[in-house]
Amino acid sequence: MPARAKSSRKASSGGPRGSARRRDPTIFDVAALAGVSKSTVSNVIRGSDDVAEATRERVKAAIETLGYRPNALARQFVRQRTTIIAVLIGDFDNPFYAELAKSVERYAFDAGYTAMFCNIERDPDLAVYRVEALLEQRVAGVAFLAFFGRSLEIESALQGRVPVVFMGLREDWGDSVSVSESAGARLATRHLLEAGHGRIAYLTTPFVESRASHGLAAGYRAAMRAANAKPSAPIHWEPGAEQATMLGEVIPLREALTGPDGATGVVCSNDLGAIALLEFADRHGLGVPEQLSIVGFDDVHLAGLARIGLTTIRQPIDEIARLGVETLLARMRGELTGPPRHETLRPALVVRSSTGPPRRE
Repeated sequence: MPARAKSSRKASSGGPRGSARRRDPTIFDVAALAGVSKSTVSNVIRGSDDVAEATRERVKAAIETLGYRPNALARQFVRQRTTIIAVLIGDFDNPFYAELAKSVERYAFDAGYTAMFCNIERDPDLAVYRVEALLEQRVAGVAFLAFFGRSLEIESALQGRVPVVFMGLREDWGDSVSVSESAGARLATRHLLEAGHGRIAYLTTPFVESRASHGLAAGYRAAMRAANAKPSAPIHWEPGAEQATMLGEVIPLREALTGPDGATGVVCSNDLGAIALLEFADRHGLGVPEQLSIVGFDDVHLAGLARIGLTTIRQPIDEIARLGVETLLARMRGELTGPPRHETLRPALVVRSSTGPPRRE
């Protein structure tokens, strides 16, 4: 019996053939093989410039030979911060956020960081809670892909603690990379005016931040006035609803579109609302673009599908993500200092089948 017990222990520790399990290589093993100090290996891993190129190559070769993988948790403990970037998203139901988040994750990963996504669901209270929870996790930086209210509270919680960048939108107290909503709305409105539309409406939905919606409305009004056309009050609509709000009054959306003064063209605050309006028009027997031309904003992937064919204003989503991540990393590394930097990219008009000349009665 004792002999069998001893044999059992040997088998369990050594595997099927009884061989001893190899331990993972350490940074000391790499240093010994490369003939350098531990600190030199650490500098190579961190990408420090204070290492001679020949030494760097020798350390990299040792890492490759040994199959060494740096212990991320240990590095984070020493630096008192993680390699996690928090990314706050307005609502995953909006494909714009999903597409932007995908690019942000890719660029962050390529730079050695992990993206942690939080869905704030257009809820200002939830946004405050999420930010506080993320700070407890010692995130290295915060990227906002959406921002809904409670600005002062969130600003005071974040400023001076971690770098912040806004992507696809702008807040004055953090770095930002976005397009000019006003310029985009002018493009959309001029497109409808040039197609022959005189009665054009601006329709906004809850899926867009208030600051962005104000910029869109301002661009719409500017384009209308430049053409000596009368702008109308914004239509506030919850996609799927039969009613909308204008000047604080609840009205049937169909009436706003088909009444005596109804619009023949609509500039929407984003693609998700525009696609919902296409569905509303189909449900109510309104021909698009014969009776109603619709322009969106974002140019999400769905907008280009043949069955949708949405004319829209394109945001360069991948470029916003790339520049946003680069800006955030530059702040985190101390390469970018001083007041917030705001980069504004140019939107572009993409014409598809949802717009055309108005039908002549």
